[in-house]
Amino acid sequence: MIRRIKLPGWIVIILLLAGIIFGINQVVAKVLAESPEPNEPNEKIVDSSVYPGLNIKTKTKETDLYTLSVSQPYTDNEQINKSINEWVDKQKKEFTSSIKESKNMLEENDFRAHLNIQAETEKIADKIYTLEFEAYQITGGANGMTKMKSFVIDLNQNKLLQLDDVFQLNEESIKNIQKLIMKELHSNQKISFYIFDDLAKEALKDPDKWKWSVGRDKVTFYFDEYEISAGAAGAIKAKIPMEKIKPYLNEKFAKKIDVKIPEKENSKEEEQHSEDKVKLDPDGKYVALTFDDGPHPDVTLRILETLKKHDAKATFFMLGSQVEYYPSLANKVEEAGHEIGNHTTNHQDLSILGLNKIKGEVQKSSRIIEKATGQKPTLLRPPYGAWNDSVKQVAKQMGVPMVMWSVDSLDWKSRNAAAVNEKVMSNVAPGSIVLLHDIHPSTADALPQLLTSLEKQGYQMVTVSQLLELWDGKGAGPFYGKIG
Repeated sequence: MIRRIKLPGWIVIILLLAGIIFGINQVVAKVLAESPEPNEPNEKIVDSSVYPGLNIKTKTKETDLYTLSVSQPYTDNEQINKSINEWVDKQKKEFTSSIKESKNMLEENDFRAHLNIQAETEKIADKIYTLEFEAYQITGGANGMTKMKSFVIDLNQNKLLQLDDVFQLNEESIKNIQKLIMKELHSNQKISFYIFDDLAKEALKDPDKWKWSVGRDKVTFYFDEYEISAGAAGAIKAKIPMEKIKPYLNEKFAKKIDVKIPEKENSKEEEQHSEDKVKLDPDGKYVALTFDDGPHPDVTLRILETLKKHDAKATFFMLGSQVEYYPSLANKVEEAGHEIGNHTTNHQDLSILGLNKIKGEVQKSSRIIEKATGQKPTLLRPPYGAWNDSVKQVAKQMGVPMVMWSVDSLDWKSRNAAAVNEKVMSNVAPGSIVLLHDIHPSTADALPQLLTSLEKQGYQMVTVSQLLELWDGKGAGPFYGKIG
């Protein structure tokens, strides 16, 4: 017989249930807060890429547990986008699952996990592109994990090219391609010692499982870290020269890529532009607005228009991966008299990279920016503001000061124009360096009112270099600016 529960007992049960529900809600809220953010709704993208029909979007996120940076090319064809998005989303899902498993370890060791997905693009014929993805994640331990994936896109047909679109798949061709790959693996002295032949042959056994891409002068086959070798070899690329593999290509495809389309010369003016070297008054009220992660084909243009109306100068810390897609936009920023700084190539956390990889991230971005604008960037902002002695050493060797910020608008978090303005105006002071991003439409929405408010308080908008000159700032830094 079940004893009748009296009123006090019911109260206790209700309170217990309420506590359980509250706890579940808290857990769900935390997971949602730490999940990669969705795409912004109704975002307008103007096709101004140097790759016709192909654009790129770089998304970044930072939490107490992890940092994330994803470069994601996309087209006007939903089916092509779907295949790319599915692979990228799979990497994100695996990453967030790993974070949940290692959450306690991350917190105990005061270590943030990191996911970086970068995409290299190569045009191999008219509207035919190869996208080479590399996903690196580290959620603890000494080493991270690298995975690779490629997509070959023919926008003339609006399709992802499959194996039989590119290669002859008769038995003889498959065997010969397998031999070429094995020969290449063993001829590479850096990795041959680590290769396990039985694993390599197993990975090549089924052509449907090959990971491959086509370039103008080579075909590349990819193997994930640990797939065919010891971990010391890392992720592996076997590059077969086109002359060797050409006999095994699909005849129609071979004709397409053999047609040599002359590269269009960059018709931009060689005339160099730079911000006016105006001597600043030591007693003046100056603030440096800085914009990270661009250029963006819509947002950057809106920001340039607003800055022009207010006769304001700013500093844009650009990603090499974005400039590669939108060189004309980077050039517009420079032509308008604004300053361009280096934000690395792929927005990786430099503090967890080795010295050579740090140099590569910074130097490659610098070359891309200089090619697009005619100006070599003279400032460096490490992604996430993360730096260590190795990053400082690279900055010193390259002669580029590291520039941080003293006022964070949190525009990446709020995505709200009013919130951005309130955050900046409540913290700004003479000599402040303000962090903004020219990839969020809400930031462009906020800028007109923000500039008006700053002007009413007597501020003049200048570049970071002008502030550093005023402070007599020298060396590698880092430089943070004044706090209100």
